[in-house]
Amino acid sequence: MAYNPQNANGSAASTASAPVVIANDQAAVAVKSTSKFSIGSNVAMTVTNLQSLASSATAGWQSDRVSNLVTLARDYEIQVKLVAAGTSGSDRSMYVYACAFYNDGSNWLASSQGTATLPTGTQGTTTIASPNNLRLLGVINYPATGVQTQDTFLLSNCFGDRLPDGFSIIIINFSGSALAASGNVVNYKPIYDTLT
Repeated sequence: MAYNPQNANGSAASTASAPVVIANDQAAVAVKSTSKFSIGSNVAMTVTNLQSLASSATAGWQSDRVSNLVTLARDYEIQVKLVAAGTSGSDRSMYVYACAFYNDGSNWLASSQGTATLPTGTQGTTTIASPNNLRLLGVINYPATGVQTQDTFLLSNCFGDRLPDGFSIIIINFSGSALAASGNVVNYKPIYDTLT
C-alpha cells in the first residue's frame, strides 16, 4: 500500500513503500535505504588451557570475556575446532556454552555455572554443574575415533536479537578422549547491521 503524506504546501506526495522525510517548508523527499549485514575481522581467542583438556562431565575451559559495549555487534559468528586425541566414549560429545555477562557500569557480572564459583571472564579452566544458567551454544559430536570435530555457531541462537553486554565461551569435553596438545581453536567474528 502506498503511503501519501502531505507536504508543507498541503499537497499529497506519493511514494512506493519508501520512507519519507519532510523538512520544514520543503516538499516531501523519499529516502530509500537498504539494510545489509557486514562481517568483521576474525579474532582468534587465547586457548592455552583448552589444549590437552581431559574428558569430564564438569571440568572444562573458559575463554576470555568479549565485551560488546563498544563493538555493538548485532551478532557473533563463533567457530570451534576441537581435536580429540583418542578413542571416543562417555557422551561422545563436546558441549559449547555461552556465558552472558552484564556490566553495571563498573563490574562485570557473569551468569552462574551451577557452582559456588562464577566464570571469571579470563581464559583458563572452570568447573560447571547441572543445572546451571549457561546457554548451550551447540554440541560437537565425536562418534568415533578420527572423526573431524568442528562447527560454527551464531550467538543469537542463545540470546535472540538482543545480545548481552559481554559473553565468554565455556567448553566441556565429555567425548571420552582428552583433546590433543595442539590444534584446538576458538574464533569469532562480529556481525553488524549497516544501512546503505
